[in-house]
Amino acid sequence: MAQKINKVQKDSKGAIAKKSSGKKTLWSKISKKLLLPASALLIAGGLFLAVYNVMQMRQVSAGAESAISSGMMVSNAILGLLFIVAGVLGIMKRYKRALMTMGVLGVVYAIIILTATADTGAVAIASGIVAILLAVFFIIAVDGMFDMGLIRFFREMNGEVKKLTWLNGKELFSHTLAVVVFVLAMAAIIYLLDLAFSSGFGAISNINIG
Repeated sequence: MAQKINKVQKDSKGAIAKKSSGKKTLWSKISKKLLLPASALLIAGGLFLAVYNVMQMRQVSAGAESAISSGMMVSNAILGLLFIVAGVLGIMKRYKRALMTMGVLGVVYAIIILTATADTGAVAIASGIVAILLAVFFIIAVDGMFDMGLIRFFREMNGEVKKLTWLNGKELFSHTLAVVVFVLAMAAIIYLLDLAFSSGFGAISNINIG
């Protein structure tokens, strides 16, 4: 009798666990479908960067002037090739760590290029921003496909932030006032010490011996 009761309890617990694990969030339903469009967009962006900058380099070699240096054109073309390779591997849905690494590298590389070419015109700024957005979207898609833990980390961090107890207006004012008073007091003490030491050393230097 006792064994039957234990078996029934185990079966009920297993059914409850299975039912709870079967619940899927909206993100879990759509995340695995993002990698294909993200990879396709990344390939399109990479082709644009590579072709556009190669054409610019050919025009410069032919004697035309350009606001972007040849080195930055080569860097943009390399970024485009990186996007193309990452997009092709993303379509194949393999090498999840390599995909995440290339996505992060693409974001960092695009940010560096954007900061270096921000003053060269609207086309460079727009292409840099689009490249960053495409790489970020690709990272999110890779994380959703292979459950790398990135989205889960931010979701858990958001949950922990919600548990924090924030100061109200009165407490914030009193704490800020205490910090300002402390900083002013320390500044006054340092000023007085500096004044005393400088006056003392000045008086010593004016002493004539013999």
